[in-house]
Amino acid sequence: MKLDFIVSPLLFPKSPLLQEGSHPHCSHRHHHRPLMLERDMLLSTTKNEPSHYMLKIEYFSILSEAGNIKIESDVFEASGHKWRLDLYPNGNKEEKGDNHISLYLIICDTESLEKGWKVHVDVNFFVYDHIAHNYVIFQDDEGNRTRFHEKQMKWGFEKLISLEHFKDSNKGYIFNDSCVFGAEVFSVPEYTLKDRCLSMIKPPATMNTYTWIVDNFSSIKDDCLHSEVHEAKSFPNDWKVYARFELQIKNKSGYAAKDTGHWFCEDEDDWGFSCFILLSELRDMSKGFLKNDTLIVEAKISVVGMLKNFI
Repeated sequence: MKLDFIVSPLLFPKSPLLQEGSHPHCSHRHHHRPLMLERDMLLSTTKNEPSHYMLKIEYFSILSEAGNIKIESDVFEASGHKWRLDLYPNGNKEEKGDNHISLYLIICDTESLEKGWKVHVDVNFFVYDHIAHNYVIFQDDEGNRTRFHEKQMKWGFEKLISLEHFKDSNKGYIFNDSCVFGAEVFSVPEYTLKDRCLSMIKPPATMNTYTWIVDNFSSIKDDCLHSEVHEAKSFPNDWKVYARFELQIKNKSGYAAKDTGHWFCEDEDDWGFSCFILLSELRDMSKGFLKNDTLIVEAKISVVGMLKNFI
């Protein structure tokens, strides 16, 4: 008889590595963060006009009095597909965008695409600054490529800019009651979808150990037991996490331990030892593994690494 010991990344203590918020850099654009932005996003500026589409709004003040209105742009072509902008000048209230500019990109030619289609693109939204005479570019702060498919035909920001900020004459977005929006949509070749950045971290000692106490061990009849999930986290698509860890069973003189490392992914989300210790040895009272019929198991993570989007 043997005792199996398997670990899953859902047991990992939460670490700064797994937090969101990487900030990409671009040498030919200047980055800044205007005030009044509700959602994390990457901002930059450029003198160049948007490559694919521009939409000028005249008499914006009339639209601001029109309530919950949506403006649909003309259909334009970019990167082999047809697109449209949906602009809510007073915010998309259905998605809690009240008192903000809401702006979305819509894919339009889906009838001609094959079943199960997916379109990966990098999306840039533009708003013209009449004072600085340049365009402010809005991008996803996480640096993720946008994936359109049958269940996601729309992508954008429900809170692009607060109306208070947008209407402030000192900010330059509106001039002579007019404003200009734009968009760029660049397709992402399949091979670049796999560009990745590997981030490694050593969790602090106060966060790197998970202890599982199993009471009444001798009365257990199940073939397999599962601990409670510790610090569960949702991973993005195609996630991959590396962990170097030690599995331990406590005894009176210390512990029995085995060290291992593994790349976890969606298809292989657990790892361990099918023969960690003989049950005869575990039940040997002289060994001290079972005290008051209680088994103490620990997973100690020494290194964690995560593959993220390369930005």
